[in-house]
Amino acid sequence: MKSRIMLSLAVTVLASAAPAFAQQKKDANPKKFERAEARKIEPEIRTFVTPQICDMQMISKSRESYGPYYYPINSVESLYNYDITNFQYRSLYRACQEADADAVIEPLFNTYVYEKDPKVLVVELSGYPVKYTNFRPATKTEIEMIGVVYPDAKTSVSVTTDGGQGQQK
Repeated sequence: MKSRIMLSLAVTVLASAAPAFAQQKKDANPKKFERAEARKIEPEIRTFVTPQICDMQMISKSRESYGPYYYPINSVESLYNYDITNFQYRSLYRACQEADADAVIEPLFNTYVYEKDPKVLVVELSGYPVKYTNFRPATKTEIEMIGVVYPDAKTSVSVTTDGGQGQQK
């Protein structure tokens, strides 16, 4: 009987000490990675600007051709679509510089690689070079026209009646 009491006492002592051993084991094993997250609310920041509009002055009344522009490549097989798009945009930039233009309207691209020179990508383009002129605050009529021309625009615009100046909401 005495041995049963001693055994029960030993089991009780071990059971009460088990949480302490578990704590020590957890502390002895530092975290390798942990990610915690709480709800965060950032203050809303908005900028209100007067919409600006400008005119485009055609530099040429006919379609102009630019290039060819040459770009080194490893191989046609190693090209991705974004590489080709990047070369076309670079060519468009060079065409604007050549024409002393702010933009080339409706550019058409011809992009190719010759069989005899497979390490060079060639880009030719054509379009209508323009300059931006007459920058001014947009009037109520112009803002309404923008809404008609670009119905999917994600910006709402209201116009005050004091002078027709636009304001973005």
